[in-house]
Amino acid sequence: MAKLLYNYHTHTYRCGHATGTEEEYIQAAIKLGIKRLGFSDHVMLPKGYEQPGTRGSYDVLDDYLKTIKSLKEKYKDQIDIIVGFEAEYMPIFLDYYKKLLKEDIDYLILGQHSYYDDGFRWYPYDNVTSKGVKLYVDHVLEGLKTGLFKYLVHPDLFMAAYSIWTEDIEKEARRLLKGCEELNIPIEINIYGMNKPGYDGYHYSYPNKHFFSLVKDYHLKVVLGIDAHQESIFKEENIEKALEFAKEMGIEVDLDYKI
Repeated sequence: MAKLLYNYHTHTYRCGHATGTEEEYIQAAIKLGIKRLGFSDHVMLPKGYEQPGTRGSYDVLDDYLKTIKSLKEKYKDQIDIIVGFEAEYMPIFLDYYKKLLKEDIDYLILGQHSYYDDGFRWYPYDNVTSKGVKLYVDHVLEGLKTGLFKYLVHPDLFMAAYSIWTEDIEKEARRLLKGCEELNIPIEINIYGMNKPGYDGYHYSYPNKHFFSLVKDYHLKVVLGIDAHQESIFKEENIEKALEFAKEMGIEVDLDYKI
């Protein structure tokens, strides 16, 4: 079996919906043969913008950074560890993201779960319309154009709210893929999504087969993201499942992607 040498999509218990310790994740990644592990918990936002159960509060930011950097030193002879965040594009927080990148973290990856204007607007759950998908694509592309994000995680997240594939949805999906192609932004096949109960590739799920069947029409780098929320997901069978999915979709995956 081909070996996956990286995972840059790793959460911690601080987000409120992951379990286990960072050290358990690291040990599981080493056992799997991963050489580069990036922790990218849901970004902690400044006070006043808390989302309990979705991301850790601003108060845990320092502990997150110190813990990962300490473990980086402890395991430096076994695995290369970096620290970053999975974050949404929201203009109100761009200066904060830039400060984090300059002073504290190694990278950001874009996971557009919500958008802030006069409050948090969630995707896709309160936008189950083609108009909602258009807004999702608008915001993702605006975010990628900032140059702050290394790649786009679960690009087809909007399909978690749909049980049907329409011409309007395909039009927006192609606009998203074309934009990533033009910006030279990799997209992710999300392993965590494949291991959620009831996953079949089509209904209320991601990675979505309708979406990824289009990817071969574009010149795009495709990466894997374990999207670890527990250490038990670091398994060879899960990597194999993702590679079989990619093969079925007619696309190649970069198993040695470096950020």
